[in-house]
Parts: sequence; C-alpha cells; structure tokens
Amino acid sequence: MDANLVGFVALGALILGLFAWVRHDIQVLRSEMRNEIGSLRGEMRNEIGTLRGEIGTLRKELAELRERVARIEGLLEAVFMRRDLTPDPQPPLGPSGEPEAA
Repeated sequence: MDANLVGFVALGALILGLFAWVRHDIQVLRSEMRNEIGSLRGEMRNEIGTLRGEIGTLRKELAELRERVARIEGLLEAVFMRRDLTPDPQPPLGPSGEPEAA
C-alpha cells in the first residue's frame, strides 16, 4: 500500500507540476499577446493619423475643384446669356430697302 500511496503522491505532484507549467506558459503567452496588441494599436494610430492628413488634403483639393467648376459654370452661363442678348446680324439693306443679295 505504501507503494500505491507513493505512486499517487508522485502522480499528484506531476499533475500539479504540469498545471503550473501550463499556467506559466499561458501567462507568458498573454504577456506576449498584450505586447503585440499594444504594438498594433500604436501602428494603427499612426496609420489613422496619416489617413486623416490625406483626407484633409483631398477635402481641400475637392473644395478647390468645386470652386473652379462654379467659375466655369458662371463663365458658360455668361457666354450663353450674351449670345441670347446679342441680336443676330442682319444683312445690309440695299437702295430699295431690301436686303442685298449676296
């Protein structure tokens, strides 16, 4: 019976040792994962800052393009209005008061 008791104690110690080893391994893995997650968060913050700057630049360019399009629309509108307000040229009148034949 003493051999069985010693065997059970040894098995218990082995199981406790394995659990301690697994627990330590899990703690190391958690620590590594936290470090990686922190690193990724830092990289994401940098990328987000870069993207915000690029979006700001695109917004400025878009505003400039809108302004240019508005100017072009105004110029085209002025050209068409001038065309509508300018009478068509009439052929010169001859001595009899009728248009001269070309």
